[in-house]
Amino acid sequence: MIDQQILIAIAQIAITLSGFSGVVGIFDRGFDARRRHELKTLLQQSGIALFASLTPLIFSSQTGGSYRVGNYELFWIISSSIYICICAVFMVAWGREILLREHHKSHNYDLLFYLSFFGVIAMLGINVVWVRDGYLYNIALAVNLAYGFMTFVRLVTAAKRQDD
Repeated sequence: MIDQQILIAIAQIAITLSGFSGVVGIFDRGFDARRRHELKTLLQQSGIALFASLTPLIFSSQTGGSYRVGNYELFWIISSSIYICICAVFMVAWGREILLREHHKSHNYDLLFYLSFFGVIAMLGINVVWVRDGYLYNIALAVNLAYGFMTFVRLVTAAKRQDD
């Protein structure tokens, strides 16, 4: 039951971050290319956190919200595996986009992004192989949200600097 509440809270935070970033863009009268890239990254991070938090909720609704001991481990193995697949697909897409982008490169920003995702995938891999519980899954979601929040703060502070 607590796992479901955590997942619902993470989904709500992800949606809120996405919405507020749009508000920043509207009040800032548009974004330059670098900030559009950051906004796109924020929206993708929030989307990943949203869908990764909804995946276990959908599975748990199919089982009536209760797990037998054997099913509980399998539940987190499947959820973590799906989350790894989502992250891997987006990392390939982002990597291709970053390699094709010629201007407005921000290597530190992109490096931090990839390191956070490698950390998330590593946690989820450990969860699939050894731990098989919900707490590593929730920590991985929190890392995604933390990165999204950092991007949101970068967007807001950049808008404030331009106003000054």
